[in-house]
Amino acid sequence: MNEKVTERLLKNYYNARKSWEGWCYLNNIHLKKNNSTVRKYADENELLFHCRYLLLKDLHIELYKIIKNKNNTSRDNIFKLLKECNSEQAQNLLIELTDFQKELDSLTDTRDKFYAHLDENYKDFLESFEIENYYKTFEHIESAIIILGKENELKELLKSIPSRDDFELIT
Repeated sequence: MNEKVTERLLKNYYNARKSWEGWCYLNNIHLKKNNSTVRKYADENELLFHCRYLLLKDLHIELYKIIKNKNNTSRDNIFKLLKECNSEQAQNLLIELTDFQKELDSLTDTRDKFYAHLDENYKDFLESFEIENYYKTFEHIESAIIILGKENELKELLKSIPSRDDFELIT
C-alpha cells in the first residue's frame, strides 16, 4: 500500500474525529459529565454558534473524501483502497459498506446539498442527521485502516485526538 495514500487517509480521519469531538462538546453530546450550560452558552454566543457549524461542516468535508463511493477521485477513499487491497477481509468490509450505503449517502449528500451548494431543499438533509450513523461510519473507517495494515498508526492517532471530555469552556 502506498505510504502517502494511507498517510493522507489517517490525516483526513484525524481531522474528522477532532471536528467531531469539538462539535459533540459544544452540543453536550455523550459527555461523561453532562454540561448543558456549554450548549446553552454556544447557542447564545454568535461566534461559538458559528464555530459549532464549522466543526460539523469540516467533519462532512473530511468524511466525504474518505467515504464517497461514486465518481470519487480522492486517493484516500476507503472504497478505492479496499478494492485495491484485494483480500478477503477487504471484500467483506466492502459488502458491509454496501449494506450501509444509504447512511453513508446521507452523510455525503449533506456535504453536497447543504455545505457545498445549499440546495433549495437543504433542510431535508439536516433532518436526516443520525448521531449513531457517525459512530458506525467511524467504525467502518477504522476497520478499513486496520485492513490496510495501519493498525498501530490508527491506535497512535486515536490516542492523540483531544477528547470532548477534556475540553473546558469557561462561561
